[in-house]
Amino acid sequence: MTLVPEERPRDPIVDGPAGERSGPGTTGLVAAAAVFGVPAILVALAVVLNWDPVITLDRSVAVFLHGYAVDHPAVARVTQVWTDVFGPWTWRVSVVVVAVWTFLHRRRLVAVWALAALVLGGAVDGGVKLLLGRTRPVWTDPVSQASGPSFPSGHALTSALGGAILVLLVWPALCQGLRRTICPVVATAVFLTGFSRLLLGVHYLSDVVAGWLFALSLVSATCLWMARPGHPGRCEGPPRPAR
Repeated sequence: MTLVPEERPRDPIVDGPAGERSGPGTTGLVAAAAVFGVPAILVALAVVLNWDPVITLDRSVAVFLHGYAVDHPAVARVTQVWTDVFGPWTWRVSVVVVAVWTFLHRRRLVAVWALAALVLGGAVDGGVKLLLGRTRPVWTDPVSQASGPSFPSGHALTSALGGAILVLLVWPALCQGLRRTICPVVATAVFLTGFSRLLLGVHYLSDVVAGWLFALSLVSATCLWMARPGHPGRCEGPPRPAR
């Protein structure tokens, strides 16, 4: 009996959404990185320059949501539980676990990509926080506490980055039904995580939005490495008996 290699499942990182295994266009990935990255930088500049429209919107949203949280302590408690459960370390540990699983299933460079993107995201989060040093909202009647600089939101950045990485890692193993479900489920979790930081009064709106934008630009930019022509990340599936 001879063995022939089994055709590997299409990988969204390596192959892109198309049926052919030609890899996603680098132009599209560059465009995606720019679409998310440029607005993130512009928001950061607006914060640095204290641009009135952004600062006014930040303060208006913060005051409104903080007032709601103060008037609805039960909602604030539930929101605190959510933000604790879906904090950065939950997403980081999840990515590491799934990346190890991916590595063991012979998608080794994809697993390395996932871990590298996760580390890069942490570096961007910490670096921008250190560079801008934005002070968090200060309240006379706080409903939650958080330390460190405010911009960008680490919860928002890490949840969006971790969620996108997890979707890309598990995509080849999912049936069509789960593929239709996973994106809205993860997107909802990411949105609620970012929103929880606003409702608890520990971040401004621009902090959360910038966190999401930085994360999506990082995913797009790092996928360029996996999408380059002739990269060694393509691997055959396990052999199967010939019929």
